[in-house]
Amino acid sequence: MSNRLLHTRAFRSGRILLTAVAIALLAACAKREEAWQEAVRTDTPDAYERFLERNPGSPRAAEARTRRDALIDERDWSVAKRKNSAEAYVAYLEAHADGIWSELAKRRLDALKLGDPKGSDATKAPPVPARTSSGASAAPATSAAPVLSAAPAATVYVQLGAFSSAASAKKSWTRLQRSFAELQSRKPTIDESPIRGSKLYRLRVGLASLEEASLVCAALTRGGAECLLPESR
Repeated sequence: MSNRLLHTRAFRSGRILLTAVAIALLAACAKREEAWQEAVRTDTPDAYERFLERNPGSPRAAEARTRRDALIDERDWSVAKRKNSAEAYVAYLEAHADGIWSELAKRRLDALKLGDPKGSDATKAPPVPARTSSGASAAPATSAAPVLSAAPAATVYVQLGAFSSAASAKKSWTRLQRSFAELQSRKPTIDESPIRGSKLYRLRVGLASLEEASLVCAALTRGGAECLLPESR
């Protein structure tokens, strides 16, 4: 057999081998992408954990870890918020010392220690109007909700939540704006700057003053929504 024939066969064998390797790599990439889409559809901490275990070198690994951690943080915060006890907030802080709700958890924990079960993240609800001699309620001197017409420029921003996507933040804003008159004339801000290494989208709204922000937060928290005032400087 001539050397030329041997070289030709070796070349063909090499091409077949390279083609097989390329097909195998494409199949592996397709399978990995399919696993990622399944994790996104399920959208639970366990689903993202399984993806990471099976695909540790995936380009989606960082995104999977961020979403997993955000879901765990939100789940644990929901538990603490529902229990609304010192033990629950301590447990949350132990698990999420730098969590997205850690500052609010600290405020509520401090408030509980001071005997305020509602938490100190917003001002207290206005007092119930006193009754007149006829038994009718006297009209309050001022409205509990801030006046929203012709709102001045925003100087104070309150946080209404943190989400893994801008779409989720926008969806939450739509729901909140429909539920609370205090937000009707407001425009949201979605801040996507990294927080402690995690990429989360913070839903914020600007108010004219800290007093107005406190009033709006009070109304939202009374209605069961989250509202985080800026830290005092």
